[in-house]
Order: sequence, then structure tokens, then C-alpha cells
Amino acid sequence: MVNRTRFLLLFWLMYMQALAAAGQPVTTPYTIQSVAGSNSIGDGGPALQALFSQTEGIAVDGQGNIYVSDADANRIRKIASNGTISTVAGTGVAGFAGDGGPANAAMLNQPYGLALDGAGNLFIADLGNARIREMTTNGSIQTVAGGGTVAQGGTALGGPALDATFTAPRNVALDPDGTLYISDFGANIVYRVSPAGNLTVLAGTGTAGYSGDASSSILAQLNSPAGIASDSNGAVYIADSGNNCIRKVFENVISTVFNAAGPTGVAINGGSLYIASSNYLGTLYMPFTGVASALDVAADTAGNVFATTGQFAIEVTNVGTLNTIAGSGLNVYFGGDGGPVLSARLHNPSGIALDSQGNKYIADTANHRIRRITPGGMISTIAGTGIAGADGDKGPATLATLNFPESVAIDSTNNLYIADTGNNKIRKITPNGNISTALDGLSNPEYVAVDKTGAIYIADTGNDRVVKMTPTGTPSVLAQVLKPAAVMVDGLGNIWLSELTRVSEISAAGVFSISVEPLQTPRGLALTTNGQLLIAETGTNLIRGWTSAGGLMTVAGTGVPGFAGDGGPAPAAELNAASDIAMDPSGVIWVADTGNNCIRTLSFSTPIVIPPDQVNSVTMVNAASLAPGGVAPGEIVTIFGSGFALTGTQLLFDGKPATPFYIGAAQINALAPISLTPGATTEISISVAGVVVGALSANVVSAMPGIFTVTGGIGQAAAINQDGTVNSASNPAARESVIVLYATGQGQDLGAVNLTIGGYAAGLLYAGPAPGFPGLMQINAQVPGGFLPPGILPVVLSIGSAASQAGVTIAVK
Repeated sequence: MVNRTRFLLLFWLMYMQALAAAGQPVTTPYTIQSVAGSNSIGDGGPALQALFSQTEGIAVDGQGNIYVSDADANRIRKIASNGTISTVAGTGVAGFAGDGGPANAAMLNQPYGLALDGAGNLFIADLGNARIREMTTNGSIQTVAGGGTVAQGGTALGGPALDATFTAPRNVALDPDGTLYISDFGANIVYRVSPAGNLTVLAGTGTAGYSGDASSSILAQLNSPAGIASDSNGAVYIADSGNNCIRKVFENVISTVFNAAGPTGVAINGGSLYIASSNYLGTLYMPFTGVASALDVAADTAGNVFATTGQFAIEVTNVGTLNTIAGSGLNVYFGGDGGPVLSARLHNPSGIALDSQGNKYIADTANHRIRRITPGGMISTIAGTGIAGADGDKGPATLATLNFPESVAIDSTNNLYIADTGNNKIRKITPNGNISTALDGLSNPEYVAVDKTGAIYIADTGNDRVVKMTPTGTPSVLAQVLKPAAVMVDGLGNIWLSELTRVSEISAAGVFSISVEPLQTPRGLALTTNGQLLIAETGTNLIRGWTSAGGLMTVAGTGVPGFAGDGGPAPAAELNAASDIAMDPSGVIWVADTGNNCIRTLSFSTPIVIPPDQVNSVTMVNAASLAPGGVAPGEIVTIFGSGFALTGTQLLFDGKPATPFYIGAAQINALAPISLTPGATTEISISVAGVVVGALSANVVSAMPGIFTVTGGIGQAAAINQDGTVNSASNPAARESVIVLYATGQGQDLGAVNLTIGGYAAGLLYAGPAPGFPGLMQINAQVPGGFLPPGILPVVLSIGSAASQAGVTIAVK
């Protein structure tokens, strides 16, 4: 725990001290910024200009607002009655997180069916997370069914719905009394959840088939049940998609009432049953004119019918008029050629390379294209048509087809090499734009690199080997390694390899060694000018830095998959399966943020050094909470100002030097002297080369507790779960498990320490100095059980009468 404790504190202290502790030059952290790829989907504008990828569920409330699930985009969209559109749930990144918090900050995973209760609460079939989630009218989200450990049917019957395990909950429906119906597409069962939250089976045995009509519904067989709806008489209608029919359950007896090809949606309104299928949209008695198929259907009290059709939401009015109400029809994942790169659309960009003229080349993998960004910021396709294939050799690359290309490399004469992964070959584009096959007979080659002699190196992933091809075209096996994902050759001729769980090196003399392990799916590699190895650690959503002297550290990413942080420090940003990196001559790092469909840069901010006589106002805060106030003996503090010199700066308390952890142009992190006397006032001064350039006074208090957080002094605490992983919304701690927190400002008296989680007292197993780092307090606590709810819960540390900052949370399941 000592090493983890040290790492966490150094990370939260603005990343800087980690470099110093590692024996590397102290420098400012990278700033992250998206530079290519647009994630705009039309929110805030007219719904008819919005982009959809895979519309599925649809629901309409009493105020005329329409809700649409975009399964592929992992979002729920709301079309307001005035025609504008917004995202009300989901971030666009697939995952599970956010219960107990705002729905638009939560993560969904392939949401399908939607249903509204009478109060306006929205229920979501979060299929990929095997849960049903509820977005309340105040915008918060929570799980109401699924996510448990009890298997389908059997012992789950009659028990809490939250204890159940679903396979693929696809659609939901509600009775006026609050009874919830769930179709489990993968389990071939339709469940019923009582208003009290207990789960029973309404229909299906769990075995796919077609049987049971005119008998008990729980003895009947279903086949991939999808849409469901209930009427005012208590009947439930099921789109039995695999059986190409609509089934009805009334008083626990099942029957077939309609036949349609692959029905996936049903709705009831005013006694009319509406059906959506692959060849039909209409009522039991007649189809709607002009609509060939639909995925889901809903109706309002006026008799207007709404449906989803893939990239659109449509309306059939009560007089039969057909209107498109949402969706532009534009491609969500490709666009922008010939225009500015920030307006372009990429799809899983997995490789990036730079030429000597400042052009950047992107392996736009899922678009089956290679894109080029000019130094002026314009984008175009230079290879591939967007259709997967292997045609076009000996002709223009723009007319050729590629198949999921994952990497690009460029040699000194501007020949571009492509790892045409799906075609199991390396393709070559000459400067005149023609394409050919450079090397065939590979297996899933994921990466290609070029050295200064023109030799080509290939990560032949499916064959567990690295292949070298000479400039004359002769291939040979360079190394046999497990699932190589990337290769990089440095200026000295050393070859670096990303393997399944490590990075290894083959020296210029041919000696093989393991450099960095363990890692989780490392991929792209690059070297900085000061010799730091950069690693795109795809499996942890991080960019890591490594030197033989300083070891491994985080350069960018929090480890939580997502898209956040542009314009701020890279270690506080969220990445999503970033898979390649390259460094340009100015030292800017280019990152293929694959899961976010964009390219981002990491660049240094140039500090402005002001002469000492211009240094003025300074502010001191608790380094964990970032809150001003008193100072406790032995507290880690942060002083903000401007113009501090990187060398020759000293922080003094009553004329006695404090222990510095980091000194930058605008910030000092330091340990206040343990000898400070509570109840007194301490005079604090900052001097540069012996000249005082700033001063302030502070009251000395017995304790000033602050809990370290991921960023900003509020929100997610810097906490470690019992299994040693970082606590987060996507990795919550179990109730009654042990969690480790870090704080400062404990002062000298640790006799009255208390911790609450979610308002409940947590058992303290240890609360005292963290080994190996002065001023850091470590709290090992047991998460309460009993009535403690799951979700994002507040954490408060009290020492005597002093309490830590408000707004700090941990995630509990």
C-alpha cells in the first residue's frame, strides 16, 4: 500500500512531484485538446438536423415530449414539443456508471426500450448493462432491476428485482399501478416487477420455441421477446420476434393475436394495438401508408403514432399524415472531407503518423479509409472508399478498398505504408497516390513502422511474431512474441514492441529484454526528446510515460473511459481506448483516442515568468480540498500566485522553511511545519533568491482535514477499493468492503477521527500517517452495510470538531 499511497498523492499534487521523485526533470503537465473529429450530434438545435446512429425505443409523455433511445450512441435523446433535441441520459460512451447522479452524466450500454410512468419518470432497458434504469423527473438515474447475482427464473422468483441477473433486457412497459414488465430478449422470458419491487415471470420458460397458446403463460415458449405493452384491462402484448407474431397474456393465459415478420415494437392507446416490425407499421387491422418497417412504436392520447426507423424518428398523425420529426440522415461516423478537421467525423481511428511536411495521416479504421490532415487543418481521404474490400492495387489509392486498416507509417521519401488488418497484408501508397500490396500472407497485422533506412516492421499479431522487411522487399521473422500490437524503432535502431501485457525492447545489437510490465493491452509507442517512452495503454484508457530510472507514470487519462477534460491538465482528462501516439517536431503528442472517434493532442503550456518585484497577491489552500482557511501543523498546503521562480524560491512559516514538494511559476506545494502552535497566527512568506516577493498570515488550527479527490477538491475521492483497484463510478466498492482514502490537515491529535459514508458511520480500521509521505493521512475504513444505498455517496472525515470539505464522493454498489 505504501507505493500506491505515494503514487496517488503525487498524482493529486498536480502530477509534478511524481516526475521529481522519479529523478526526472520537473516540468509542467500536458494540456489536452481535441483537434480532429467532431462529436456534435445536434443537441440544442432542431431535431430534424440531429444525427442518430441506431434509434430503437420511443416513448411520449403527456406534454408532447418524445424520448428516443439511440442504442449505438449509448444515449437517450429528448425531442421537446418545440422541436429541439437534447441528450437526457448517457454520455455517448458505452459503460455502466452514474447511478445516484445526473442521468446525462451517467453511462449506458446499448439502451433499447423506453417507458414512462404517470409521474413522468422514464424507464430504460439498458440492454448492454443487463439492467433496467429509471431516470426520475429531476434528472437523476438509478437501477431498479437487474445487476444482481441471482440467475433468471428459479430462485429469482418472488425476490427483489435488484437481486436478479438478466441476459438481454430489451424492452419495458408499465401499468398505471406501477407494475413494470421486462422482456429479456436473450433469456426468452417476460418478467413482471411488482410496485414493491419483487420479480416474477409473466411468460416464457427460458427455452426458445413456440408453444403454449391457450394455456398458462409461464409454461409457454417465447423466442426473443422484444416490444411489450399493457392495456387498461390488464392484458400484456408481447412482440415475439423470433416467432414472427404478437402474443397476448390475459389472466395468465397466452394466445397469438397477429402475425408479422420479426416484430420488435408494440403499443396500446385508446383500445388500439400498434405493431412495428421489419415489414409492417400499423394497427391490428391495417398498415400505415408510406412506412415499410419500424423498430418501435408509441402513441399519444390524441391518437398520433410515433416510431423509430434506424436513423429517424417519424410520426403518423391521427389523420394519417406521415412526418419525419427527428434525424438528418447524415452519417454519424464519416464526413467532413474537404473541410476543417474539427468538423470531420472519424470512426475508431486507430493509427496516426506524421510526415516531414507537417501532414498527419490517420488510419480511420471503421471507415475503411486513410485520412490526411494538412498543416492548415483541412482533412481529406487519400485511400479507401468507405467500403470494406481488397481491390484497387496498381491504381489510385482513393479508388481502392481497405478492410479495417489499423496503422500507418511513412518513410523518408513519403511512401505511406498501411497495416490493412482485415486483408492480412501491408499496402503501400507512393507519393503519386497509387496503391499496391507490399507484403501479403500475414495474419491480422495490427501495426506497421518504418526505420530511417526504409526497412518496414510489422506486428503480425495473429501469427504472434514481428516481421522485418528490408528496403529491397525481403521479409524475415524478427521475433516471436505473444500478440504484438505495435512496433516502434527509435533513432538509435532499438526496436520497441507492445505485447499483450508488456513492452519489450530489441536493442540495436539484437539483445531482447522486457522493459515495462505489467500493462493492460499496451499499443502505440513514442519517444520524447528527453528519452521518456510513451505508451498508449489501451486497456486502462491511459497514456503512460516510462524511463528506466523513474519507472512508470501516468501522462494522460484518469483510467475511467469517457470523453472529458479538453483544455485542462491531461492527467485529469478522460480517454476511451486510446490506441496510438506520435510526437511532432515541436514536442506535441498526437493521440488516436479510438473509442471517442477523435484525435487529441498533449502539449506543454509555456509558463510566463514574471520578475520577482512583480509578484503580488498569493493565496494558500489545503492541498486536498483546495479550500482556504486556517492551517494545521504538518498539513500539505498549496500556495497560488504568479511569477515564482523555478529555482531559488523558498517558503517560510514564521521564518522557518517549509518542506517543498513542488515549486512552479504559479504554484507551490509544501508541508507546513509540524511545530506550528494551534491558536496562534503564523506569518508566511515567499522569497526568491533571498528577496521576499509575497506574504500572508494564517490562523493555526488543531486540524484542517481535506480529502484528496480526482480533481478540483470535490467529486470522486482518490480512493482504493479492497481489491487494490481505483474506486470510480464504473468500479464501485461493495458494501462492507474496505476502502482506503487519503487526506491531509490531520494536525497532531488523531484521537477523535470519524468517517461517514452516505451519512452512515464507517468502521475505522486505521486512521493515521501514511507510510513514506510526510503530511499524508491514510484512512482504512469499512463501507457500511445495512441500509446504505448503492450509488455515488458523500464522504465526510471529521477530526475533533473540524470536518472535511463538502461534495467528496465514492461509488458504492
